Amino acid sequence: MPLSVLAITTSPRRHGNSESALDTVLERFSGMSVEKVVLNDLNISPCKGCGKCEKTGECIQKDDYQALAAKIRACDVLIFASPVYSMSVCAQAKALIDRCQVFWSQKYVLKNLPKVVGKKYGMFISTAGQDRMEVFEHTVPVARFLFDVSEISAGRTHLLLLNGLDAKNDFKNSPDAILKAKDAGDNFRKFLESQ
Repeated sequence: MPLSVLAITTSPRRHGNSESALDTVLERFSGMSVEKVVLNDLNISPCKGCGKCEKTGECIQKDDYQALAAKIRACDVLIFASPVYSMSVCAQAKALIDRCQVFWSQKYVLKNLPKVVGKKYGMFISTAGQDRMEVFEHTVPVARFLFDVSEISAGRTHLLLLNGLDAKNDFKNSPDAILKAKDAGDNFRKFLESQ
């Protein structure tokens, strides 16, 4: 049975560098069930920090998060793409990750996280305008939280970090970045097929 892939692009800027890198990776997944979600098209409010999910295992807010959370739970492969904004993921990505506090509460506080059938796998794609690789030092741990509470271990998570891409079409105009994305997609698919 083919793996189901959920790809989430989080940038508020459509078809920019992180989404273009994601699309290039997704080209390597022909034959698999792939759903791409544009996070900026959804209504997902920030976490209120109310702590109710630590008692009930559910978020009190009713918006588009519940449907997306169900998709995150159900997918075999989660590919999550975000640009670096102010040395971390963009606000839309952070809002989703913060709302996944409910997963954390289920897993670590209530210890009743719904069981995952089979192994889950993840890939984090991030782009940044700065040339320094240190620009990702705060971004990757934030993304790893999402994978951890989604039952995707670090050993089953791949990274594609592309720096020096600032203007909207820098990725599309960079043969080196495109090649890195293609290679990352190929390597991740080979990894999945070897499992």
